[in-house]
Amino acid sequence: MYNKKSFIQGFKDEMDAVIHDPSILLTVLAAPLVYVFLMGSIYYYKEVKRIPFAVVDYDQTPTSRNLTRLLAADPTIKLENRPATYQDGVREMDAMKIQGFLVFPKGFEKALLKGEISHVKLYLNTTRFLPSNDLNRAVNTVLQTVSSGIRLQYFATRGLNRKYAMQRINPILADVHPIYNATNNYGDYLLPGLLFIILQQTLLIGLGESFVRSREKGIFQNVLRRNSGNITSWLCGRLSYYMLLYLAYILFYLGVAFYFLNIPMRGNSVAMVTISLLFLLVVMVYTLLIASFSKKQIRIMEVLAFTSYPLFLLSGYSWPVKAMPVPLQWLAAIIPTTPMMDAVTKLFAEGTGWGPVSGDFRQLLIMLLVSTLLLYWRMAVLKRRMVSAVV
Repeated sequence: MYNKKSFIQGFKDEMDAVIHDPSILLTVLAAPLVYVFLMGSIYYYKEVKRIPFAVVDYDQTPTSRNLTRLLAADPTIKLENRPATYQDGVREMDAMKIQGFLVFPKGFEKALLKGEISHVKLYLNTTRFLPSNDLNRAVNTVLQTVSSGIRLQYFATRGLNRKYAMQRINPILADVHPIYNATNNYGDYLLPGLLFIILQQTLLIGLGESFVRSREKGIFQNVLRRNSGNITSWLCGRLSYYMLLYLAYILFYLGVAFYFLNIPMRGNSVAMVTISLLFLLVVMVYTLLIASFSKKQIRIMEVLAFTSYPLFLLSGYSWPVKAMPVPLQWLAAIIPTTPMMDAVTKLFAEGTGWGPVSGDFRQLLIMLLVSTLLLYWRMAVLKRRMVSAVV
């Protein structure tokens, strides 16, 4: 049964743990505020511009020089010194002075003027996939634009009218309409999920340490000796403290931090807040269940401190879950990060409402129900062991 006195005591115990334990204090009060601006500032500009690039021009013709000028004018490209040879370009890239270079072969302009295919070679440093993708797109856009103009001029000299010449140049035209994240903005994609991972990780570590701390001091055992209503109310009181605290963080993130970091909230804000609170509640129950198997605060810290990156990768936010090995897909299906990151993608990037995230909401509800039953069973087991030890 619900016990108001135990609920209030649990709330007070949690406040006392946070205030008097520096590790918990830094984790649940300082870290969520510091990390949001630290991580957010790293990706503040969100787009990679002025990427160091070079051109190796063996042709030395007006066409190759004009293409070089057009490449230098692109905002994505920062044209550095021009290597004389391919080997010089490789050395520049190996030294990380440039992220790629383009080679115009001898006879490049001559082949173009004849209407023949002229091959150019683009070399990219793909160890960093974002700059290499941006460079590839920028260079190909310039080359395709110029080559279309040259071929149009070639057909015009052969007496073809402009309309027919355009059809010969581009018989198939793809009219591309990016719907989500049209500018390929890395910050808008990454930051919302990353900031919710920060909330998850600080909650995991802070609550886990706090619970095990109560075991070390015998507080948990004293409450457990009473009836089941006491331990349930006591735990609910402790969780209520974090629900209020992290609700404040969510509202701060959505109303202040995301505005400061220029992260657009395209979807339903009420849906975002609701599913976030459900997600945090599931994380809290999972944390209590895991922490109930530890008797040392330092041990639970060691276990939970290194879970953020594996949980992030398993969530499918950076790599599709269906592309993972089957055992990892099963694991991803039982962690709350997976439906939460899916909801973040839909609400932030796609700008959806309740409908598309209803499946994620149900999945979190099922997790909450199952984990709560397991936690109740675990508390009953611990109580039986305590009674047996006394007898």
